[in-house]
Amino acid sequence: MNIAIVGTGYVGLVSGTCFAEMGVHVTCVDVNEEKINALIGGQIPIYEPGLDEMVLRNHREGRLHFTTDLTSVLDDVDIVFSAVGTPPDEDGSADLQYVLAVARQFGQHIKKYTVLVTKSTVPVGTAKKVKAVTIPGHDVVMYRLKVNKKGK
Repeated sequence: MNIAIVGTGYVGLVSGTCFAEMGVHVTCVDVNEEKINALIGGQIPIYEPGLDEMVLRNHREGRLHFTTDLTSVLDDVDIVFSAVGTPPDEDGSADLQYVLAVARQFGQHIKKYTVLVTKSTVPVGTAKKVKAVTIPGHDVVMYRLKVNKKGK
């Protein structure tokens, strides 16, 4: 199976590395070219125990790749995970611009059946907004997953 994970922060990089560790072919995508070049060069921008060894091993063994161009991998993946940031907006609500940008780019460039999973922390109602920008005018199946709060 081939997947893409958009966002190489804690959620995206750790998730992508764990998928690669299980044998899945993963391409991590980020708009930050410096971060992608650092990852290609073996520099891990975050700390999680054991992560650096796993990233290096899976990259070396060809299961973990890095790019700045989501559209270049869409034809080759079955699932795209959106794990981009949702920083607080001016009023304190989640800023969804990055989540919606991924959905929009995904919708404009997919050519085959591909699943889009929003892994970012988002408020209730985001799925409808993602659906509206993904493929306007087409039927898109949306699922609402309930996730327990941290520590519970």
